[in-house]
Amino acid sequence: MPTSRESKIEDFAYDYLQQYYTLQQGAKNVLVSKSEKSKNEAEVDGLFAFKDRDNSLFLATLYFRNTQSIAKLLTNYKKKGLSRTRYITPFILLAVSMLFTRQSENLVYAWVLPFVVAIAGYFLHSILEKNFLKRKLKTLVNSLDKQHANEKWLGISISSLYFRNNSLASYFLKYCQRKGIGLVTVGKRSKVVRMLEPRTSVCRRGDYLSYYINEESIRKALANETILRVA
Repeated sequence: MPTSRESKIEDFAYDYLQQYYTLQQGAKNVLVSKSEKSKNEAEVDGLFAFKDRDNSLFLATLYFRNTQSIAKLLTNYKKKGLSRTRYITPFILLAVSMLFTRQSENLVYAWVLPFVVAIAGYFLHSILEKNFLKRKLKTLVNSLDKQHANEKWLGISISSLYFRNNSLASYFLKYCQRKGIGLVTVGKRSKVVRMLEPRTSVCRRGDYLSYYINEESIRKALANETILRVA
């Protein structure tokens, strides 16, 4: 979980992505706007708009609101793994099983079965708990589905070190990749790391800017070739 000593993604992501599109896409004028809202009430923390090489309007979004929940899940799993309650479950199952089988004359049924149930309970608890954590991550990532953009970015205040040897983080990266969402992180040393590249999508109807409330003012800014940065 991000601490007071860690850098915040919002302090670095705007400049980083503006420079990214300037260098990678050859954009001459990247409009950067904060806290934009679409006509379907979807909110984005950052909006990047520019004309690409074909002179078509290109739109990218940045989202980091509530991503501290993602950082907390990944950090806790890296440090502690699954909860300790998974060790309590088998003992409870063992005690209950032995209570029901103690009067049996069949030694296998009376002694072996309770241990089998306890071991099975441990693994089942572990699987269910990890699946629960995965579902929480999926729900947080799926919040970007309502956003409209050629490329979508997720920004998290977390060190990239927490992604190493972390199976939950690996699942998170694969899910973001499957959804076509780019990922940038920033840790204590204020180093922005591009963990994933987003998948580019093409708007079937005009361009994605038409979905946003401030469509008109953004189009005017791009037409005047002025750099607009809204706080």
